[in-house]
Amino acid sequence: MEKQANKRIIWALFAVYCTAMVWLLFGQRLGQELPDYYWGELSARMNLTPLRTTRHFLALIFRSGSGPLIRSAAVNLAGNVGVFVPMGAFLPLLWPALRRYWRTALVMAALVAAVELVQLATHLGVCDVDDLILNLLGGSAGYGLYRLFRRE
Repeated sequence: MEKQANKRIIWALFAVYCTAMVWLLFGQRLGQELPDYYWGELSARMNLTPLRTTRHFLALIFRSGSGPLIRSAAVNLAGNVGVFVPMGAFLPLLWPALRRYWRTALVMAALVAAVELVQLATHLGVCDVDDLILNLLGGSAGYGLYRLFRRE
C-alpha cells in the first residue's frame, strides 16, 4: 500500500514538474522578444556549433561589467542544467525500462531535441545545440542522484 502511495506522489510531482517545464520553455515567452543586444549573435534563432553559446555566456560572466548581462548569462547556463536534473531522476523512477543510464539519456536527448525543434518552429526560443548539451548534463546529474538514492 505504501509503495502505491509513493508511486502516486512521484507521478503527481512529475506532472507538476512537466507543467512547470512547459511554462518555462514556452509559456513565459509568448508575445515577448528578448532584447536585440543580448541575442545579437544568435539572431538566426539557431546555433549548431557546440559550446558556442556557452563560451559566449561565460565571456559575459567573466568579462562583462554589466550586472543584467552577467545575471542573464548565469541564469541561462545554470537554468539549462538545473531544470533537467529532475527529469533524470523521474524517468527511471517512473519507467523501470529506463533504469539503465543509456536508455534514460536517449529518452532525454529525444525530449530535448523535440523541445529545441518546437522552439525553432514557433520562435518561442532559440534552437541551440548547447541547450541539448547542458540539459543532458543536468539530466545525467539527476540520474546520478537517482542511482545514489535508489532502494532496489
